Amino acid sequence: MGGTFVTRSTRIVLIAALAALPALFAASPAQAAKKMEVALQDDAVLVHGYGPGFPVYDRHLAFRQLRDLGVSRLRMNVIWSIVNESQSAERKKPRTVVYDWSRWDAAIALAKAYGMKVHLNLTGDPPRWACGNKKLPGQCNGYKPNARQFGKFARATAKHFGRKVDRYSIWNEPNWHTWLSPHRKAPLLYRKLYQQGYKGIKKGNRRAKVLMGETAPYFQKGRAQAPLDFLRDMVCVNKRLKKTRKAKKKCKGKLKLDGYAHHPYDFEVPPTRERKNKDDVTMANLDRLTEMLDKMRKKGLIKGKKKLPLYLTETGYFVSGERRISERKRGRYTVKAFKMAQKNRRVKSQLYYLLVSPPAGHSSYFFDLGLIAQDGQPYGAAYNKLRKWVKRAAKRKQVAKPKRCAAAVRSNC
Repeated sequence: MGGTFVTRSTRIVLIAALAALPALFAASPAQAAKKMEVALQDDAVLVHGYGPGFPVYDRHLAFRQLRDLGVSRLRMNVIWSIVNESQSAERKKPRTVVYDWSRWDAAIALAKAYGMKVHLNLTGDPPRWACGNKKLPGQCNGYKPNARQFGKFARATAKHFGRKVDRYSIWNEPNWHTWLSPHRKAPLLYRKLYQQGYKGIKKGNRRAKVLMGETAPYFQKGRAQAPLDFLRDMVCVNKRLKKTRKAKKKCKGKLKLDGYAHHPYDFEVPPTRERKNKDDVTMANLDRLTEMLDKMRKKGLIKGKKKLPLYLTETGYFVSGERRISERKRGRYTVKAFKMAQKNRRVKSQLYYLLVSPPAGHSSYFFDLGLIAQDGQPYGAAYNKLRKWVKRAAKRKQVAKPKRCAAAVRSNC
């Protein structure tokens, strides 16, 4: 599940006012991004269900609500060990690796029927046989995953889905300590995973776009490396972008990408508020990330188009728990974040995480950013204000609309 990095975080005092922000946020309509995707993720509702003993949320209701919000793209995590669940507890690599994509097949088919495209994020935990310390999924914590085997998994996944999926990203929050470890080695571990994953996906479906990153937004001691610092370590350069010692040995091979995915969360403050650490990246300073990518491309450290697009693949505000803010603020901050994204020409997609609040007692209940309660009723300001803004933006051709529903579900649309 996305957003793990916040579980025990301590908020840092933020400074800076809207007037001091880069010109990015004052962009005129002529400069603004056109047809930005409005995206959403809720794997528990749309892919897996909550599990035994928990309520089942009506998926057709969820898709009607997604269309009501104007969602045109869904992101789903494809967890390596779950796809390989029948063999994921084995210590040695099976002679024949068996994958089961059935739950994603079903979710993707429904998404298509309701007129939405899908972005798959291939991530861990790995199966036990691909974990560096041979621990079971959930205990492995992304410890030195076998990059070569991950590449094979990526190829098999892209080949299986074919043209049904046109966009992939590789690993979730690799700069967060429990997604990829050991934490101090995560940048170079991710480099290898990304290289193998990129090759695998392109071999499975050469037309699919592959995104690097899926990075968490800010530094937390011992838990999260700041995303810009993580990027520099991944390409073996210092803060001046000069190659570090043993760079030639540590950073072998090319890094090709079709775009960069990032999670610009900052939960208790307006999205215009900038953080003190210059290596952190939230909604308030996306320009630092694009500037870094541009410089790295110019120096040949990464390879991609001249102005690499950004995909903001997780953001949202808490409706419950210690980081809860008022519904009025949630509505205001959410809409402001989407407006900022749409005005940024580099941003191609802005995603809200998630649709439905997890049920009490569920393992994901601590991370409740839902727009809708378990009884199917929208909370109010956040849902309604986002819905109204998307509809206005769609009329102005500023955001993409979902496609027409298929005949089989048209009565539900």
